[in-house]
Amino acid sequence: MTRMANQLKRLTEMSPAEVAFRVRDKLRSEAERLQFCSRRSENAERRLWSFFDNSSIRRTLSGLSFKRYLHEYPAERFYLPAAPEDRKRLQQVVIHHFPKWKQSAVEEAEQLCQHYVKLLGYGRIDIGRNIDWHRDPISGKSWPCRFWTDYDLVHETTAGDPKVVHEVNRQQHLPRLAKAYFLTGEERYAREAVAQINSWIDQNPPAHGINWHSSLEIALRVISWIWTIFFLLPSESFDEDSARRVGCSLLDQLEHIYRHLSVYSSPNTHLIGEATALFLGGLIFSESRRAPAWRRVGASLLEHEMRKQVSADGIHAELSSYYHCYATDFYLQALLIADRNRSSFPNSVGRRLESMLGFLMHLTRPDGTIPLLGDDDGGRALSLTQTNYRSFRDALCTGAVLFQCPELKHQAGEFSQETLWLLGEPGWSRYVALGSSPPKKLRVFYPVGGYSIQRSGWNAQASHLVFDCGGMGMIRGGHGHADSLSLVLSAGGEDLLVDPGTCLYNGSPEWRNFFRSTRAHNTALVDGRNQSDPDGTFRWSRVSQSSVRKHLDLGDIEFIEGEHDGYSSLLQGVIHRRRLLHCRPDYWVVVDDFRGEGDHTFDLCYHFGPSANIRFEGSVGIESGCELCVQTPRAGLRLWLRASAPMTAELVCGQSSPLQGWISSLYGERKPAPMLRVNLRSRVPLAIVSVLAPFATPPDQPTPGPPLESYAVTGLSGGTGPIACKVKHGAQEDVVIYSMQDSIQRIDEWAVQGELFWLCKEHGVMRRLFARNARSVECSGQSLLCNGASLETVWKQFDDRVGEVEPVGGNEPGEIDYVRDLRDCALRSG
Repeated sequence: MTRMANQLKRLTEMSPAEVAFRVRDKLRSEAERLQFCSRRSENAERRLWSFFDNSSIRRTLSGLSFKRYLHEYPAERFYLPAAPEDRKRLQQVVIHHFPKWKQSAVEEAEQLCQHYVKLLGYGRIDIGRNIDWHRDPISGKSWPCRFWTDYDLVHETTAGDPKVVHEVNRQQHLPRLAKAYFLTGEERYAREAVAQINSWIDQNPPAHGINWHSSLEIALRVISWIWTIFFLLPSESFDEDSARRVGCSLLDQLEHIYRHLSVYSSPNTHLIGEATALFLGGLIFSESRRAPAWRRVGASLLEHEMRKQVSADGIHAELSSYYHCYATDFYLQALLIADRNRSSFPNSVGRRLESMLGFLMHLTRPDGTIPLLGDDDGGRALSLTQTNYRSFRDALCTGAVLFQCPELKHQAGEFSQETLWLLGEPGWSRYVALGSSPPKKLRVFYPVGGYSIQRSGWNAQASHLVFDCGGMGMIRGGHGHADSLSLVLSAGGEDLLVDPGTCLYNGSPEWRNFFRSTRAHNTALVDGRNQSDPDGTFRWSRVSQSSVRKHLDLGDIEFIEGEHDGYSSLLQGVIHRRRLLHCRPDYWVVVDDFRGEGDHTFDLCYHFGPSANIRFEGSVGIESGCELCVQTPRAGLRLWLRASAPMTAELVCGQSSPLQGWISSLYGERKPAPMLRVNLRSRVPLAIVSVLAPFATPPDQPTPGPPLESYAVTGLSGGTGPIACKVKHGAQEDVVIYSMQDSIQRIDEWAVQGELFWLCKEHGVMRRLFARNARSVECSGQSLLCNGASLETVWKQFDDRVGEVEPVGGNEPGEIDYVRDLRDCALRSG
């Protein structure tokens, strides 16, 4: 489809309100084109005065000092302390309790003075001795300077990926440079920060250049500059002339955000970030005549978008873990500055923010990182120390203090530097006084977002799995991936089954489409097709619909069943359904089944971390399925897999045609990583059963391989009959059976009739029985279940003392069928 046709199609999708808004915005921007062209030579001081109509403030500006105004008014409202003695006390907290913070700040400041900046996944980049703020340091090309509306950055990449030049111009390195001045008093750090801001102002007149194109990017730069000037406030280098120039540009940029909000163009985290900057600027510069409007609109949008963009269970609607962090970061900044200035949001905003932090707490793995579900932007809303959200423990630390939550503190770990800057010395004192306790839940399910998060414990060696059976996210999945029913798994601080990340947005459609494709995720393809079809950088022409069909948490096991319709549009349509069974203490059974019509090709993909050493165990043939041992330095995974049809299995790494076997841990980088591709050609229905048994490797283990106490998985049957295996761990022995036939199936000592069975013995004694869509179960001729009609769910536990069934709470009445007890039966092996 041509660009013109796309634009016409987009126009027909707009509501009358959106059309009216866009027309007004276009007229406003064209009026600005004429206005700013005629004002380019206007004196900055005069523009600065135009933002103030209070006579006493204007006298301060014209007769006294704008820097004095910053000292006496805005500084009192900011996160950092204003009084010299309070600033000194905050410095002493760092020096006495966190000396490494000062050391690392100085080391980075030295690099920044040489113009070396950390940039996304590209590492430390030289941005040039004489910085050209329109130059892409990766491509080496500069963006032409035009009026801000004359760029089309979705389609225009002649100077490189616009994301790169935008990231540099967020200038988030400047607060870190100014922080080094705050901690050391070294004037040359302040001088360098001021020089870089002044050079930016010289090169970027209002409304002209690529750095005025995005209101969100302006908002992030505004936040960076505000932090910078209040870190630098006592500095001689931040003189009156610089204070007035920076103040004028700051207010110009805030007004630009106000006039050109992303209400319809990017009504997601863009709008939240813009609202945060407006609210912050409106509070800090309260004497400005525009401040009430900025503050009012910012607060109103933040309240409205919290209801619109964040679900009641605390998940951001884009269904991207990275953009969830963005939204959480913005709201933390807004609520904390409001609290400092006795300006409150409704309680509902705080409660939902607490839920967002709760989701982040469970999403965070034992090593402190988060899995990259959906798009990864690579940046941050506030970058005072960390430069990305691969770990966002600082938010958990700040949230622990804000909401006085011991569980958040436990997951946050050590006190965070970002928390100190946001909450000051009182924040440190409150953190020290707060108790710490591991969260009570090892499993959480979010029905709106469609995420199930399961872990074996809260210690550093624990395993952690996320199952994604939700949708593509808001705005037709702009930051979502075609990853329905995918899962990610870690253990022992190592990635075992990984999400691929993002790599990039612009400039290379083939890489952009690969990293958000179904093939790049731990799920299945039918006939080589994506579940959803991409159509441009942030759009999809066809979006699959996902749903959770059943969720049961029964204590010893958790069962969740999801499906999507991404392959229903095939000539002979197919529905993919995945069932996940988490078995305590620490393994998973994954059942993929495909129902519909006709013969198809199926690919099941499992992607491993780049450090994984993988070996096949046993025979690998077209009939026998496959068994793998995945080994990383600190952990590993036993993967057992069988299908109801002949299959082939191969390992792929770093393949270029077609693209397969790549991951990206941060925006801008990619590297080869191994993947398992299981291929089948079969008529539906088809089933594939995988058993995932992670293990942590003891550090003193002399030879590589799983420790003796890890799970052992033995196949009992497969192929055209039922798929069955035995999972043994110490004294516990479980049997898993899946059948697509309604007749009685005999496997080893068992005879079952139904669909899915999990049968657990300890020391040879029957302990637990779980079944789905079951009629009967026998063990060594002893009947455990006999029912005329199929029972949707059967759950039985056996008590040592009386052999009774023990009901399990937490489920809807009548949801689970408890069949007759076996108090007279003591089933033992042999």
